[in-house]
Amino acid sequence: MATISEPLYRRVRKDIVECALTPGQSFSEAELGRLYNASRTPVREACRRLEHEGLVRIIPFRGYSIAPLSVAEFHDLQEMQLIFEPATAALAAQRANQQELDEMRELATYEYNVEDKNSYHEFLQTNYQLHSLIAQSSKNKRLSDVVSNIHVRLMRFFYLGLSFESHGPTLVAEHISLVDAICNRDVEEARRTATDHISKAIERSATLLMGAIRFGEAVFEPNQDTNGAGLTRKYTVPRI
Repeated sequence: MATISEPLYRRVRKDIVECALTPGQSFSEAELGRLYNASRTPVREACRRLEHEGLVRIIPFRGYSIAPLSVAEFHDLQEMQLIFEPATAALAAQRANQQELDEMRELATYEYNVEDKNSYHEFLQTNYQLHSLIAQSSKNKRLSDVVSNIHVRLMRFFYLGLSFESHGPTLVAEHISLVDAICNRDVEEARRTATDHISKAIERSATLLMGAIRFGEAVFEPNQDTNGAGLTRKYTVPRI
């Protein structure tokens, strides 16, 4: 059942994921309320949910901050993918219904245009939907929630500036192979293909991150020229 904070939660969550809200930036309930034209109660409820998801941090007696991004977190999330997603793929091969299989096939074929930013952002959403659907098809809600949260948090890095560049056709081929294994009800092949897909994604990401920043340091720091102007959705996104 939706609460009064649900619409606000979804709006703020979207802006955090798409890095329209600056990673690492601090804010008060009043500032967030002014930005989204909301009262303090739904703001507080939304922030608590976002804190539970690892997207907002609570600063005792001061307010909140948008969760910062670091290479260490990126690596941790990818390791979690390697642990959980082969299991969800194997379970999906056993438990997915025909409607879910048909939707997987459609999502797996989306390829972005490397020169079109909107197309790339559409791919990020489609990629999230595909991996989340596979997890949901496992019919294990706890496992599905974990995988969904992993991908929500990973998306922030790619919205911020990391790019798959010219890997579009490769990603589509890997997605199709994974979905084929699930649709064929081949449990071990689904597990193997998911492991292979994630392992290759980790290799590609290592190349993207190499030389960008030192391990463990923040990927993005708030602009120091704000002069205390408060929470804002306007800033320049750096390329990494």
